Amino acid sequence: MDITLSVYRSQVKLCRVGKSLAQTAASRKLMKDLFKTYLEQRASPYSLIQKVGLSSNMLKMMVRKYSEQLVYQPIEEIQFWFTYSNGVFLEPGYPPLYYNRKSSQQRIAPNTTAVGAIGEGIAGFLAQRLYQARKLARPTYDYPDIVMAAGSSIYLIEAKATTNSVDQMQQVIKNELGRLCVYVSGCTHLAPQTEVVGILMATALINSNTYSTYITEIQL
Repeated sequence: MDITLSVYRSQVKLCRVGKSLAQTAASRKLMKDLFKTYLEQRASPYSLIQKVGLSSNMLKMMVRKYSEQLVYQPIEEIQFWFTYSNGVFLEPGYPPLYYNRKSSQQRIAPNTTAVGAIGEGIAGFLAQRLYQARKLARPTYDYPDIVMAAGSSIYLIEAKATTNSVDQMQQVIKNELGRLCVYVSGCTHLAPQTEVVGILMATALINSNTYSTYITEIQL
């Protein structure tokens, strides 16, 4: 089964003021809020750069290569979740249980490990495809998710994924972008002769065979 992957990209270029804010935001909460507002103003709008037909076999290979955890059949898990959430398994004439109602706070959720693994697999796939990057390291329970290289550039990649709406994914991006900017800013001082680029890849799993990935590039 092929998955249609829509890829959107935005760029954030930090000026001298932005770099100073990033350094101070690492230790002061007030500066974190100010830096978050600054990033919202500096980020360019997302634009569709390509649509990719991604086979399930390729995605499985990318998940094995880039996922932080060992996940058995993550694609099948997500397919089952969308089938279940669409009400296929409800018996005719019987309403869903109270805790399955969308208005309830106690909703059955998808396998979050499978969702995260797919997000990490897609991040690695797109880094190879768009930046011709190779994997240097896959930190375990550390930040960021993937470290890759291409030429003289180092890419620090953080992956996020959700089965929620695209609007909720945009909120995840806003919450995570500041943290990655602070990290990238700190790493540039460790390797002044190397271009360090931060990449936040957030994937919304719309349905079983339709995904949307929002790439935010951080350039200092």
